[in-house]
Amino acid sequence: MTYPWLNDIEQQLSTSFAAGRFHHGQLFNGQQGVGKTALVEQLANALLCQQPNGVQPCGQCKSCQLNQAGTHPDKFNVVIEGQSIGVDDIRNVSHFMSHSAAQNGNKVVIIKDCHKMTTAASNALLKTLEEPSSQRFLLLTTNAASQLPATILSRCTKIDVEVGDVQEAKHWLASLQIIDYPWLRLFYQQPLLVQAWQLKEQLETIDHLYKFATELKQGHNFSALVDIINKDNDLVRVFCLFLTEQLKQQLIAGMEFDAYQQAQNALNDFYQNCTQVLGLNLSLAVSKLAYSLRR
Repeated sequence: MTYPWLNDIEQQLSTSFAAGRFHHGQLFNGQQGVGKTALVEQLANALLCQQPNGVQPCGQCKSCQLNQAGTHPDKFNVVIEGQSIGVDDIRNVSHFMSHSAAQNGNKVVIIKDCHKMTTAASNALLKTLEEPSSQRFLLLTTNAASQLPATILSRCTKIDVEVGDVQEAKHWLASLQIIDYPWLRLFYQQPLLVQAWQLKEQLETIDHLYKFATELKQGHNFSALVDIINKDNDLVRVFCLFLTEQLKQQLIAGMEFDAYQQAQNALNDFYQNCTQVLGLNLSLAVSKLAYSLRR
């Protein structure tokens, strides 16, 4: 794995590792679909590799073979079951870290979406971060660093993972034979999200959402839109992003600011209801939103 937009970050990590400045707690912050998971998996494998080239594992040694099989005894992935990471999950991390390495090298823990830790879990992790052991590494990922306690943030090296040059992401998406949809530019910062839609054969569905967003004020029959969102509630966020973009364009074109704010408030209410209200009448919610936008 090497995504072109991650080359600079990989180089920075390689330099700090070679200079002996590699921090025991690394926090990778970035949007969904930017490549954080792939980056930390590669980094973990390199830390366990017997002959790494910077932060690239060799792929040949015994440690790499164990990683490829998913059975490396010195690598621990915290798996979220439910909506949060509990204190017992982090106690398992501390237990894992306290034992000797089976391969006489490093031990690595990966905690994805670490902002989902409960308060008790964060406090338990703090103890591990405050008392680092030699050759023990914690690799954390998040898309919501602001939700983490300041105590955790202050004890990690925070690395922002992002697409620095959108042309790299644009060329990469083009290499996947993805059509240059009118909405594609909105996701140049999340290229792996677009790839995931391609793999799930959802690109046409996303395009339909975009068309619904551009025509919502004129529409009266929203059953197809409701069907799409009912099948995949995560797409509410995408639909609302498209609507937000439409409102921005109308504001630039001369829309009254008060009208823009009212429309944005209606859109925010719609999003909150779709993501938080159980048993929501989605048809009614979409009709209400369309009515608000017409006004």
